[in-house]
Parts: sequence; structure tokens; C-alpha cells
Amino acid sequence: MLRLLLFSHHVPLAWIVALAVALILTKPSLAQDKFIKVMQPSSQNQMGERFLVDVVNLAVRKANKTHFVKHRLKFVPLEERQLLSFESYLERGIFDVTYFGTSIALEEKFLPVRIPLFSGLLGYRLSIVKSKNLAMLKNASLEELKQLPVCQGSIWADSDILEHNNFNVVRVSHYEFIVKMLDKDRCLLFPRGLFEGHFEVANLRKQGMNVELMDQILFYYPLPAYLFVKKGNKALADYLEIGLKMAIADGSYQQLLQEHALTRAIFPLEKWRDSRIIELENPYLPKNTPLDRKEYWIKLQNETVD
Repeated sequence: MLRLLLFSHHVPLAWIVALAVALILTKPSLAQDKFIKVMQPSSQNQMGERFLVDVVNLAVRKANKTHFVKHRLKFVPLEERQLLSFESYLERGIFDVTYFGTSIALEEKFLPVRIPLFSGLLGYRLSIVKSKNLAMLKNASLEELKQLPVCQGSIWADSDILEHNNFNVVRVSHYEFIVKMLDKDRCLLFPRGLFEGHFEVANLRKQGMNVELMDQILFYYPLPAYLFVKKGNKALADYLEIGLKMAIADGSYQQLLQEHALTRAIFPLEKWRDSRIIELENPYLPKNTPLDRKEYWIKLQNETVD
């Protein structure tokens, strides 16, 4: 349009200048920011919810450096009427991204960003136990541990993995019920992630329970957590993957893990050197898991491995 006006003898020069200025001022609208909907953390104590926000924000900051169209986070608070599963939140578009410990079923339903959050450390599990049982449990053999009742969530991937490895798994519907069963000695072990146990033991002690972290024995099976988006949102998945790869390459992702309130208790990694690591099979691991990408994973170094 501007070229046509320039060659017209009937249009005042002032109009042409005004139109050119308008085009310059409106050009950024062609590259308006895109918003990524994430769950607004419900409180400062919700470390997992805060980690999701922080890791997505890190990926976005990195990817924005390489893209014309910038992305920004949009926080979506949950109302009580929205008490759905996190899969439903993602499926219905309430959120654009969340994270799960992966499974074949999840990867068929949603699109994963196949870079292990927590650098794969989610696969290391310590256990919450009653204080009176700690001395007995920490010296138990693998076969003895397999005979003991182990509480896990009824639909958690961990339950399937432990059962495949011949553990005596007691499936329980809710976390609160697991805690009650542990308190009543109906289960003796409650395996948790390396970065979950510390917070949970502190909370349970505040409730009057005599519990300890049994970190002398760690179970390990590959169980990466990924960011997931809806199947049709490959552009967002690619964007987040680019950002995470950049953060891993420049060291800012490792810095996030070492400093974040959720994960900093894992470090320094040398603290696990004296722990006994029991490696288990995970037959439910999706075939596209990038186990060959060494830069994505942290493996604890220990000479005592079963």
C-alpha cells in the first residue's frame, strides 16, 4: 500500500509520512507475546508447584533469546470447583504444561518434552519409616525387604515397578491413608523421592509421628519426570525443549537444581556415597527414553550396589 501511495501524485506527503509511522508502530503487533498457562502455586510451601513454574520460566527465558515471538507465563489459580486430576487439567486446556513421572500410557495421551527433570534423580527412592523400626530395616537384606509391606499410591507408577521386582506392595488410595497405615505398622516402608522425604518427615513430626528417613538404603529405577503438553501443541513442546537444552548447556539448569527449595537437599551428591543402592528394573519405561544422553542424567556414585 505504501508503495502505491508513493507513486501517486494525488496523496499529500503528510499522509504518506503518517502512514509510514503507523506501520512502524504497529509492526511489533505481528510478534505479540504468547502466553503459557501454568498453575499458580497454591502456597509458598508447595515446593513441587513452585518448581514447575521455575523450570518452565527458565526454559522460556532461554528459548526467548532465539525466537522472534516471545513467550510469557500466565498463572492460573485453581478454584475448589476445579478439583480434577492433573491429567484432566492438561487435557481440558486449563493448563498448557505440567510435569509427571513418565509412563507408556502418559506418552500415548500427551506430548512429552523428553528431557528428565531433576536430571533423573527422581528414580532414587529413600524411605520413610517408624523410628522404632529403623535399626532393623537399614540392615535388612534385599530378600528380607521384599517380604515387608511397602505402602505406595494405588495408581502410582512406583507401585507397578515395585511389584514387578517382587516387593510386597500395599496399594493405598490417598497419601493421608498411607501415613495412617505407616503409623499403625500396617506397612513398614514408605519409599519417597530423594527430595520429597525431608519435607514430609518434618511435616509428619509436627503431627506427632515418630518417623525417620531411611537413607542408608536407596532403591533406584529409571523414572524420568518430563514436562508434558497436549498432543496438538508440538510448537510449545519444541520451544520448551530448546530452552531446557540451552539451560543444560550453560549450567543454569544444574544451578536451579542445586539452589531450588525442592531439590537443594539432594546436594552435595557426595552425601549419598555411603548409601547402599538397590537397582531395580522398570519394564514400563517408554522405549524413547533418552538413556543414552548422558548430559541429561545424574547417577549417584556408590560402590555398594545390589
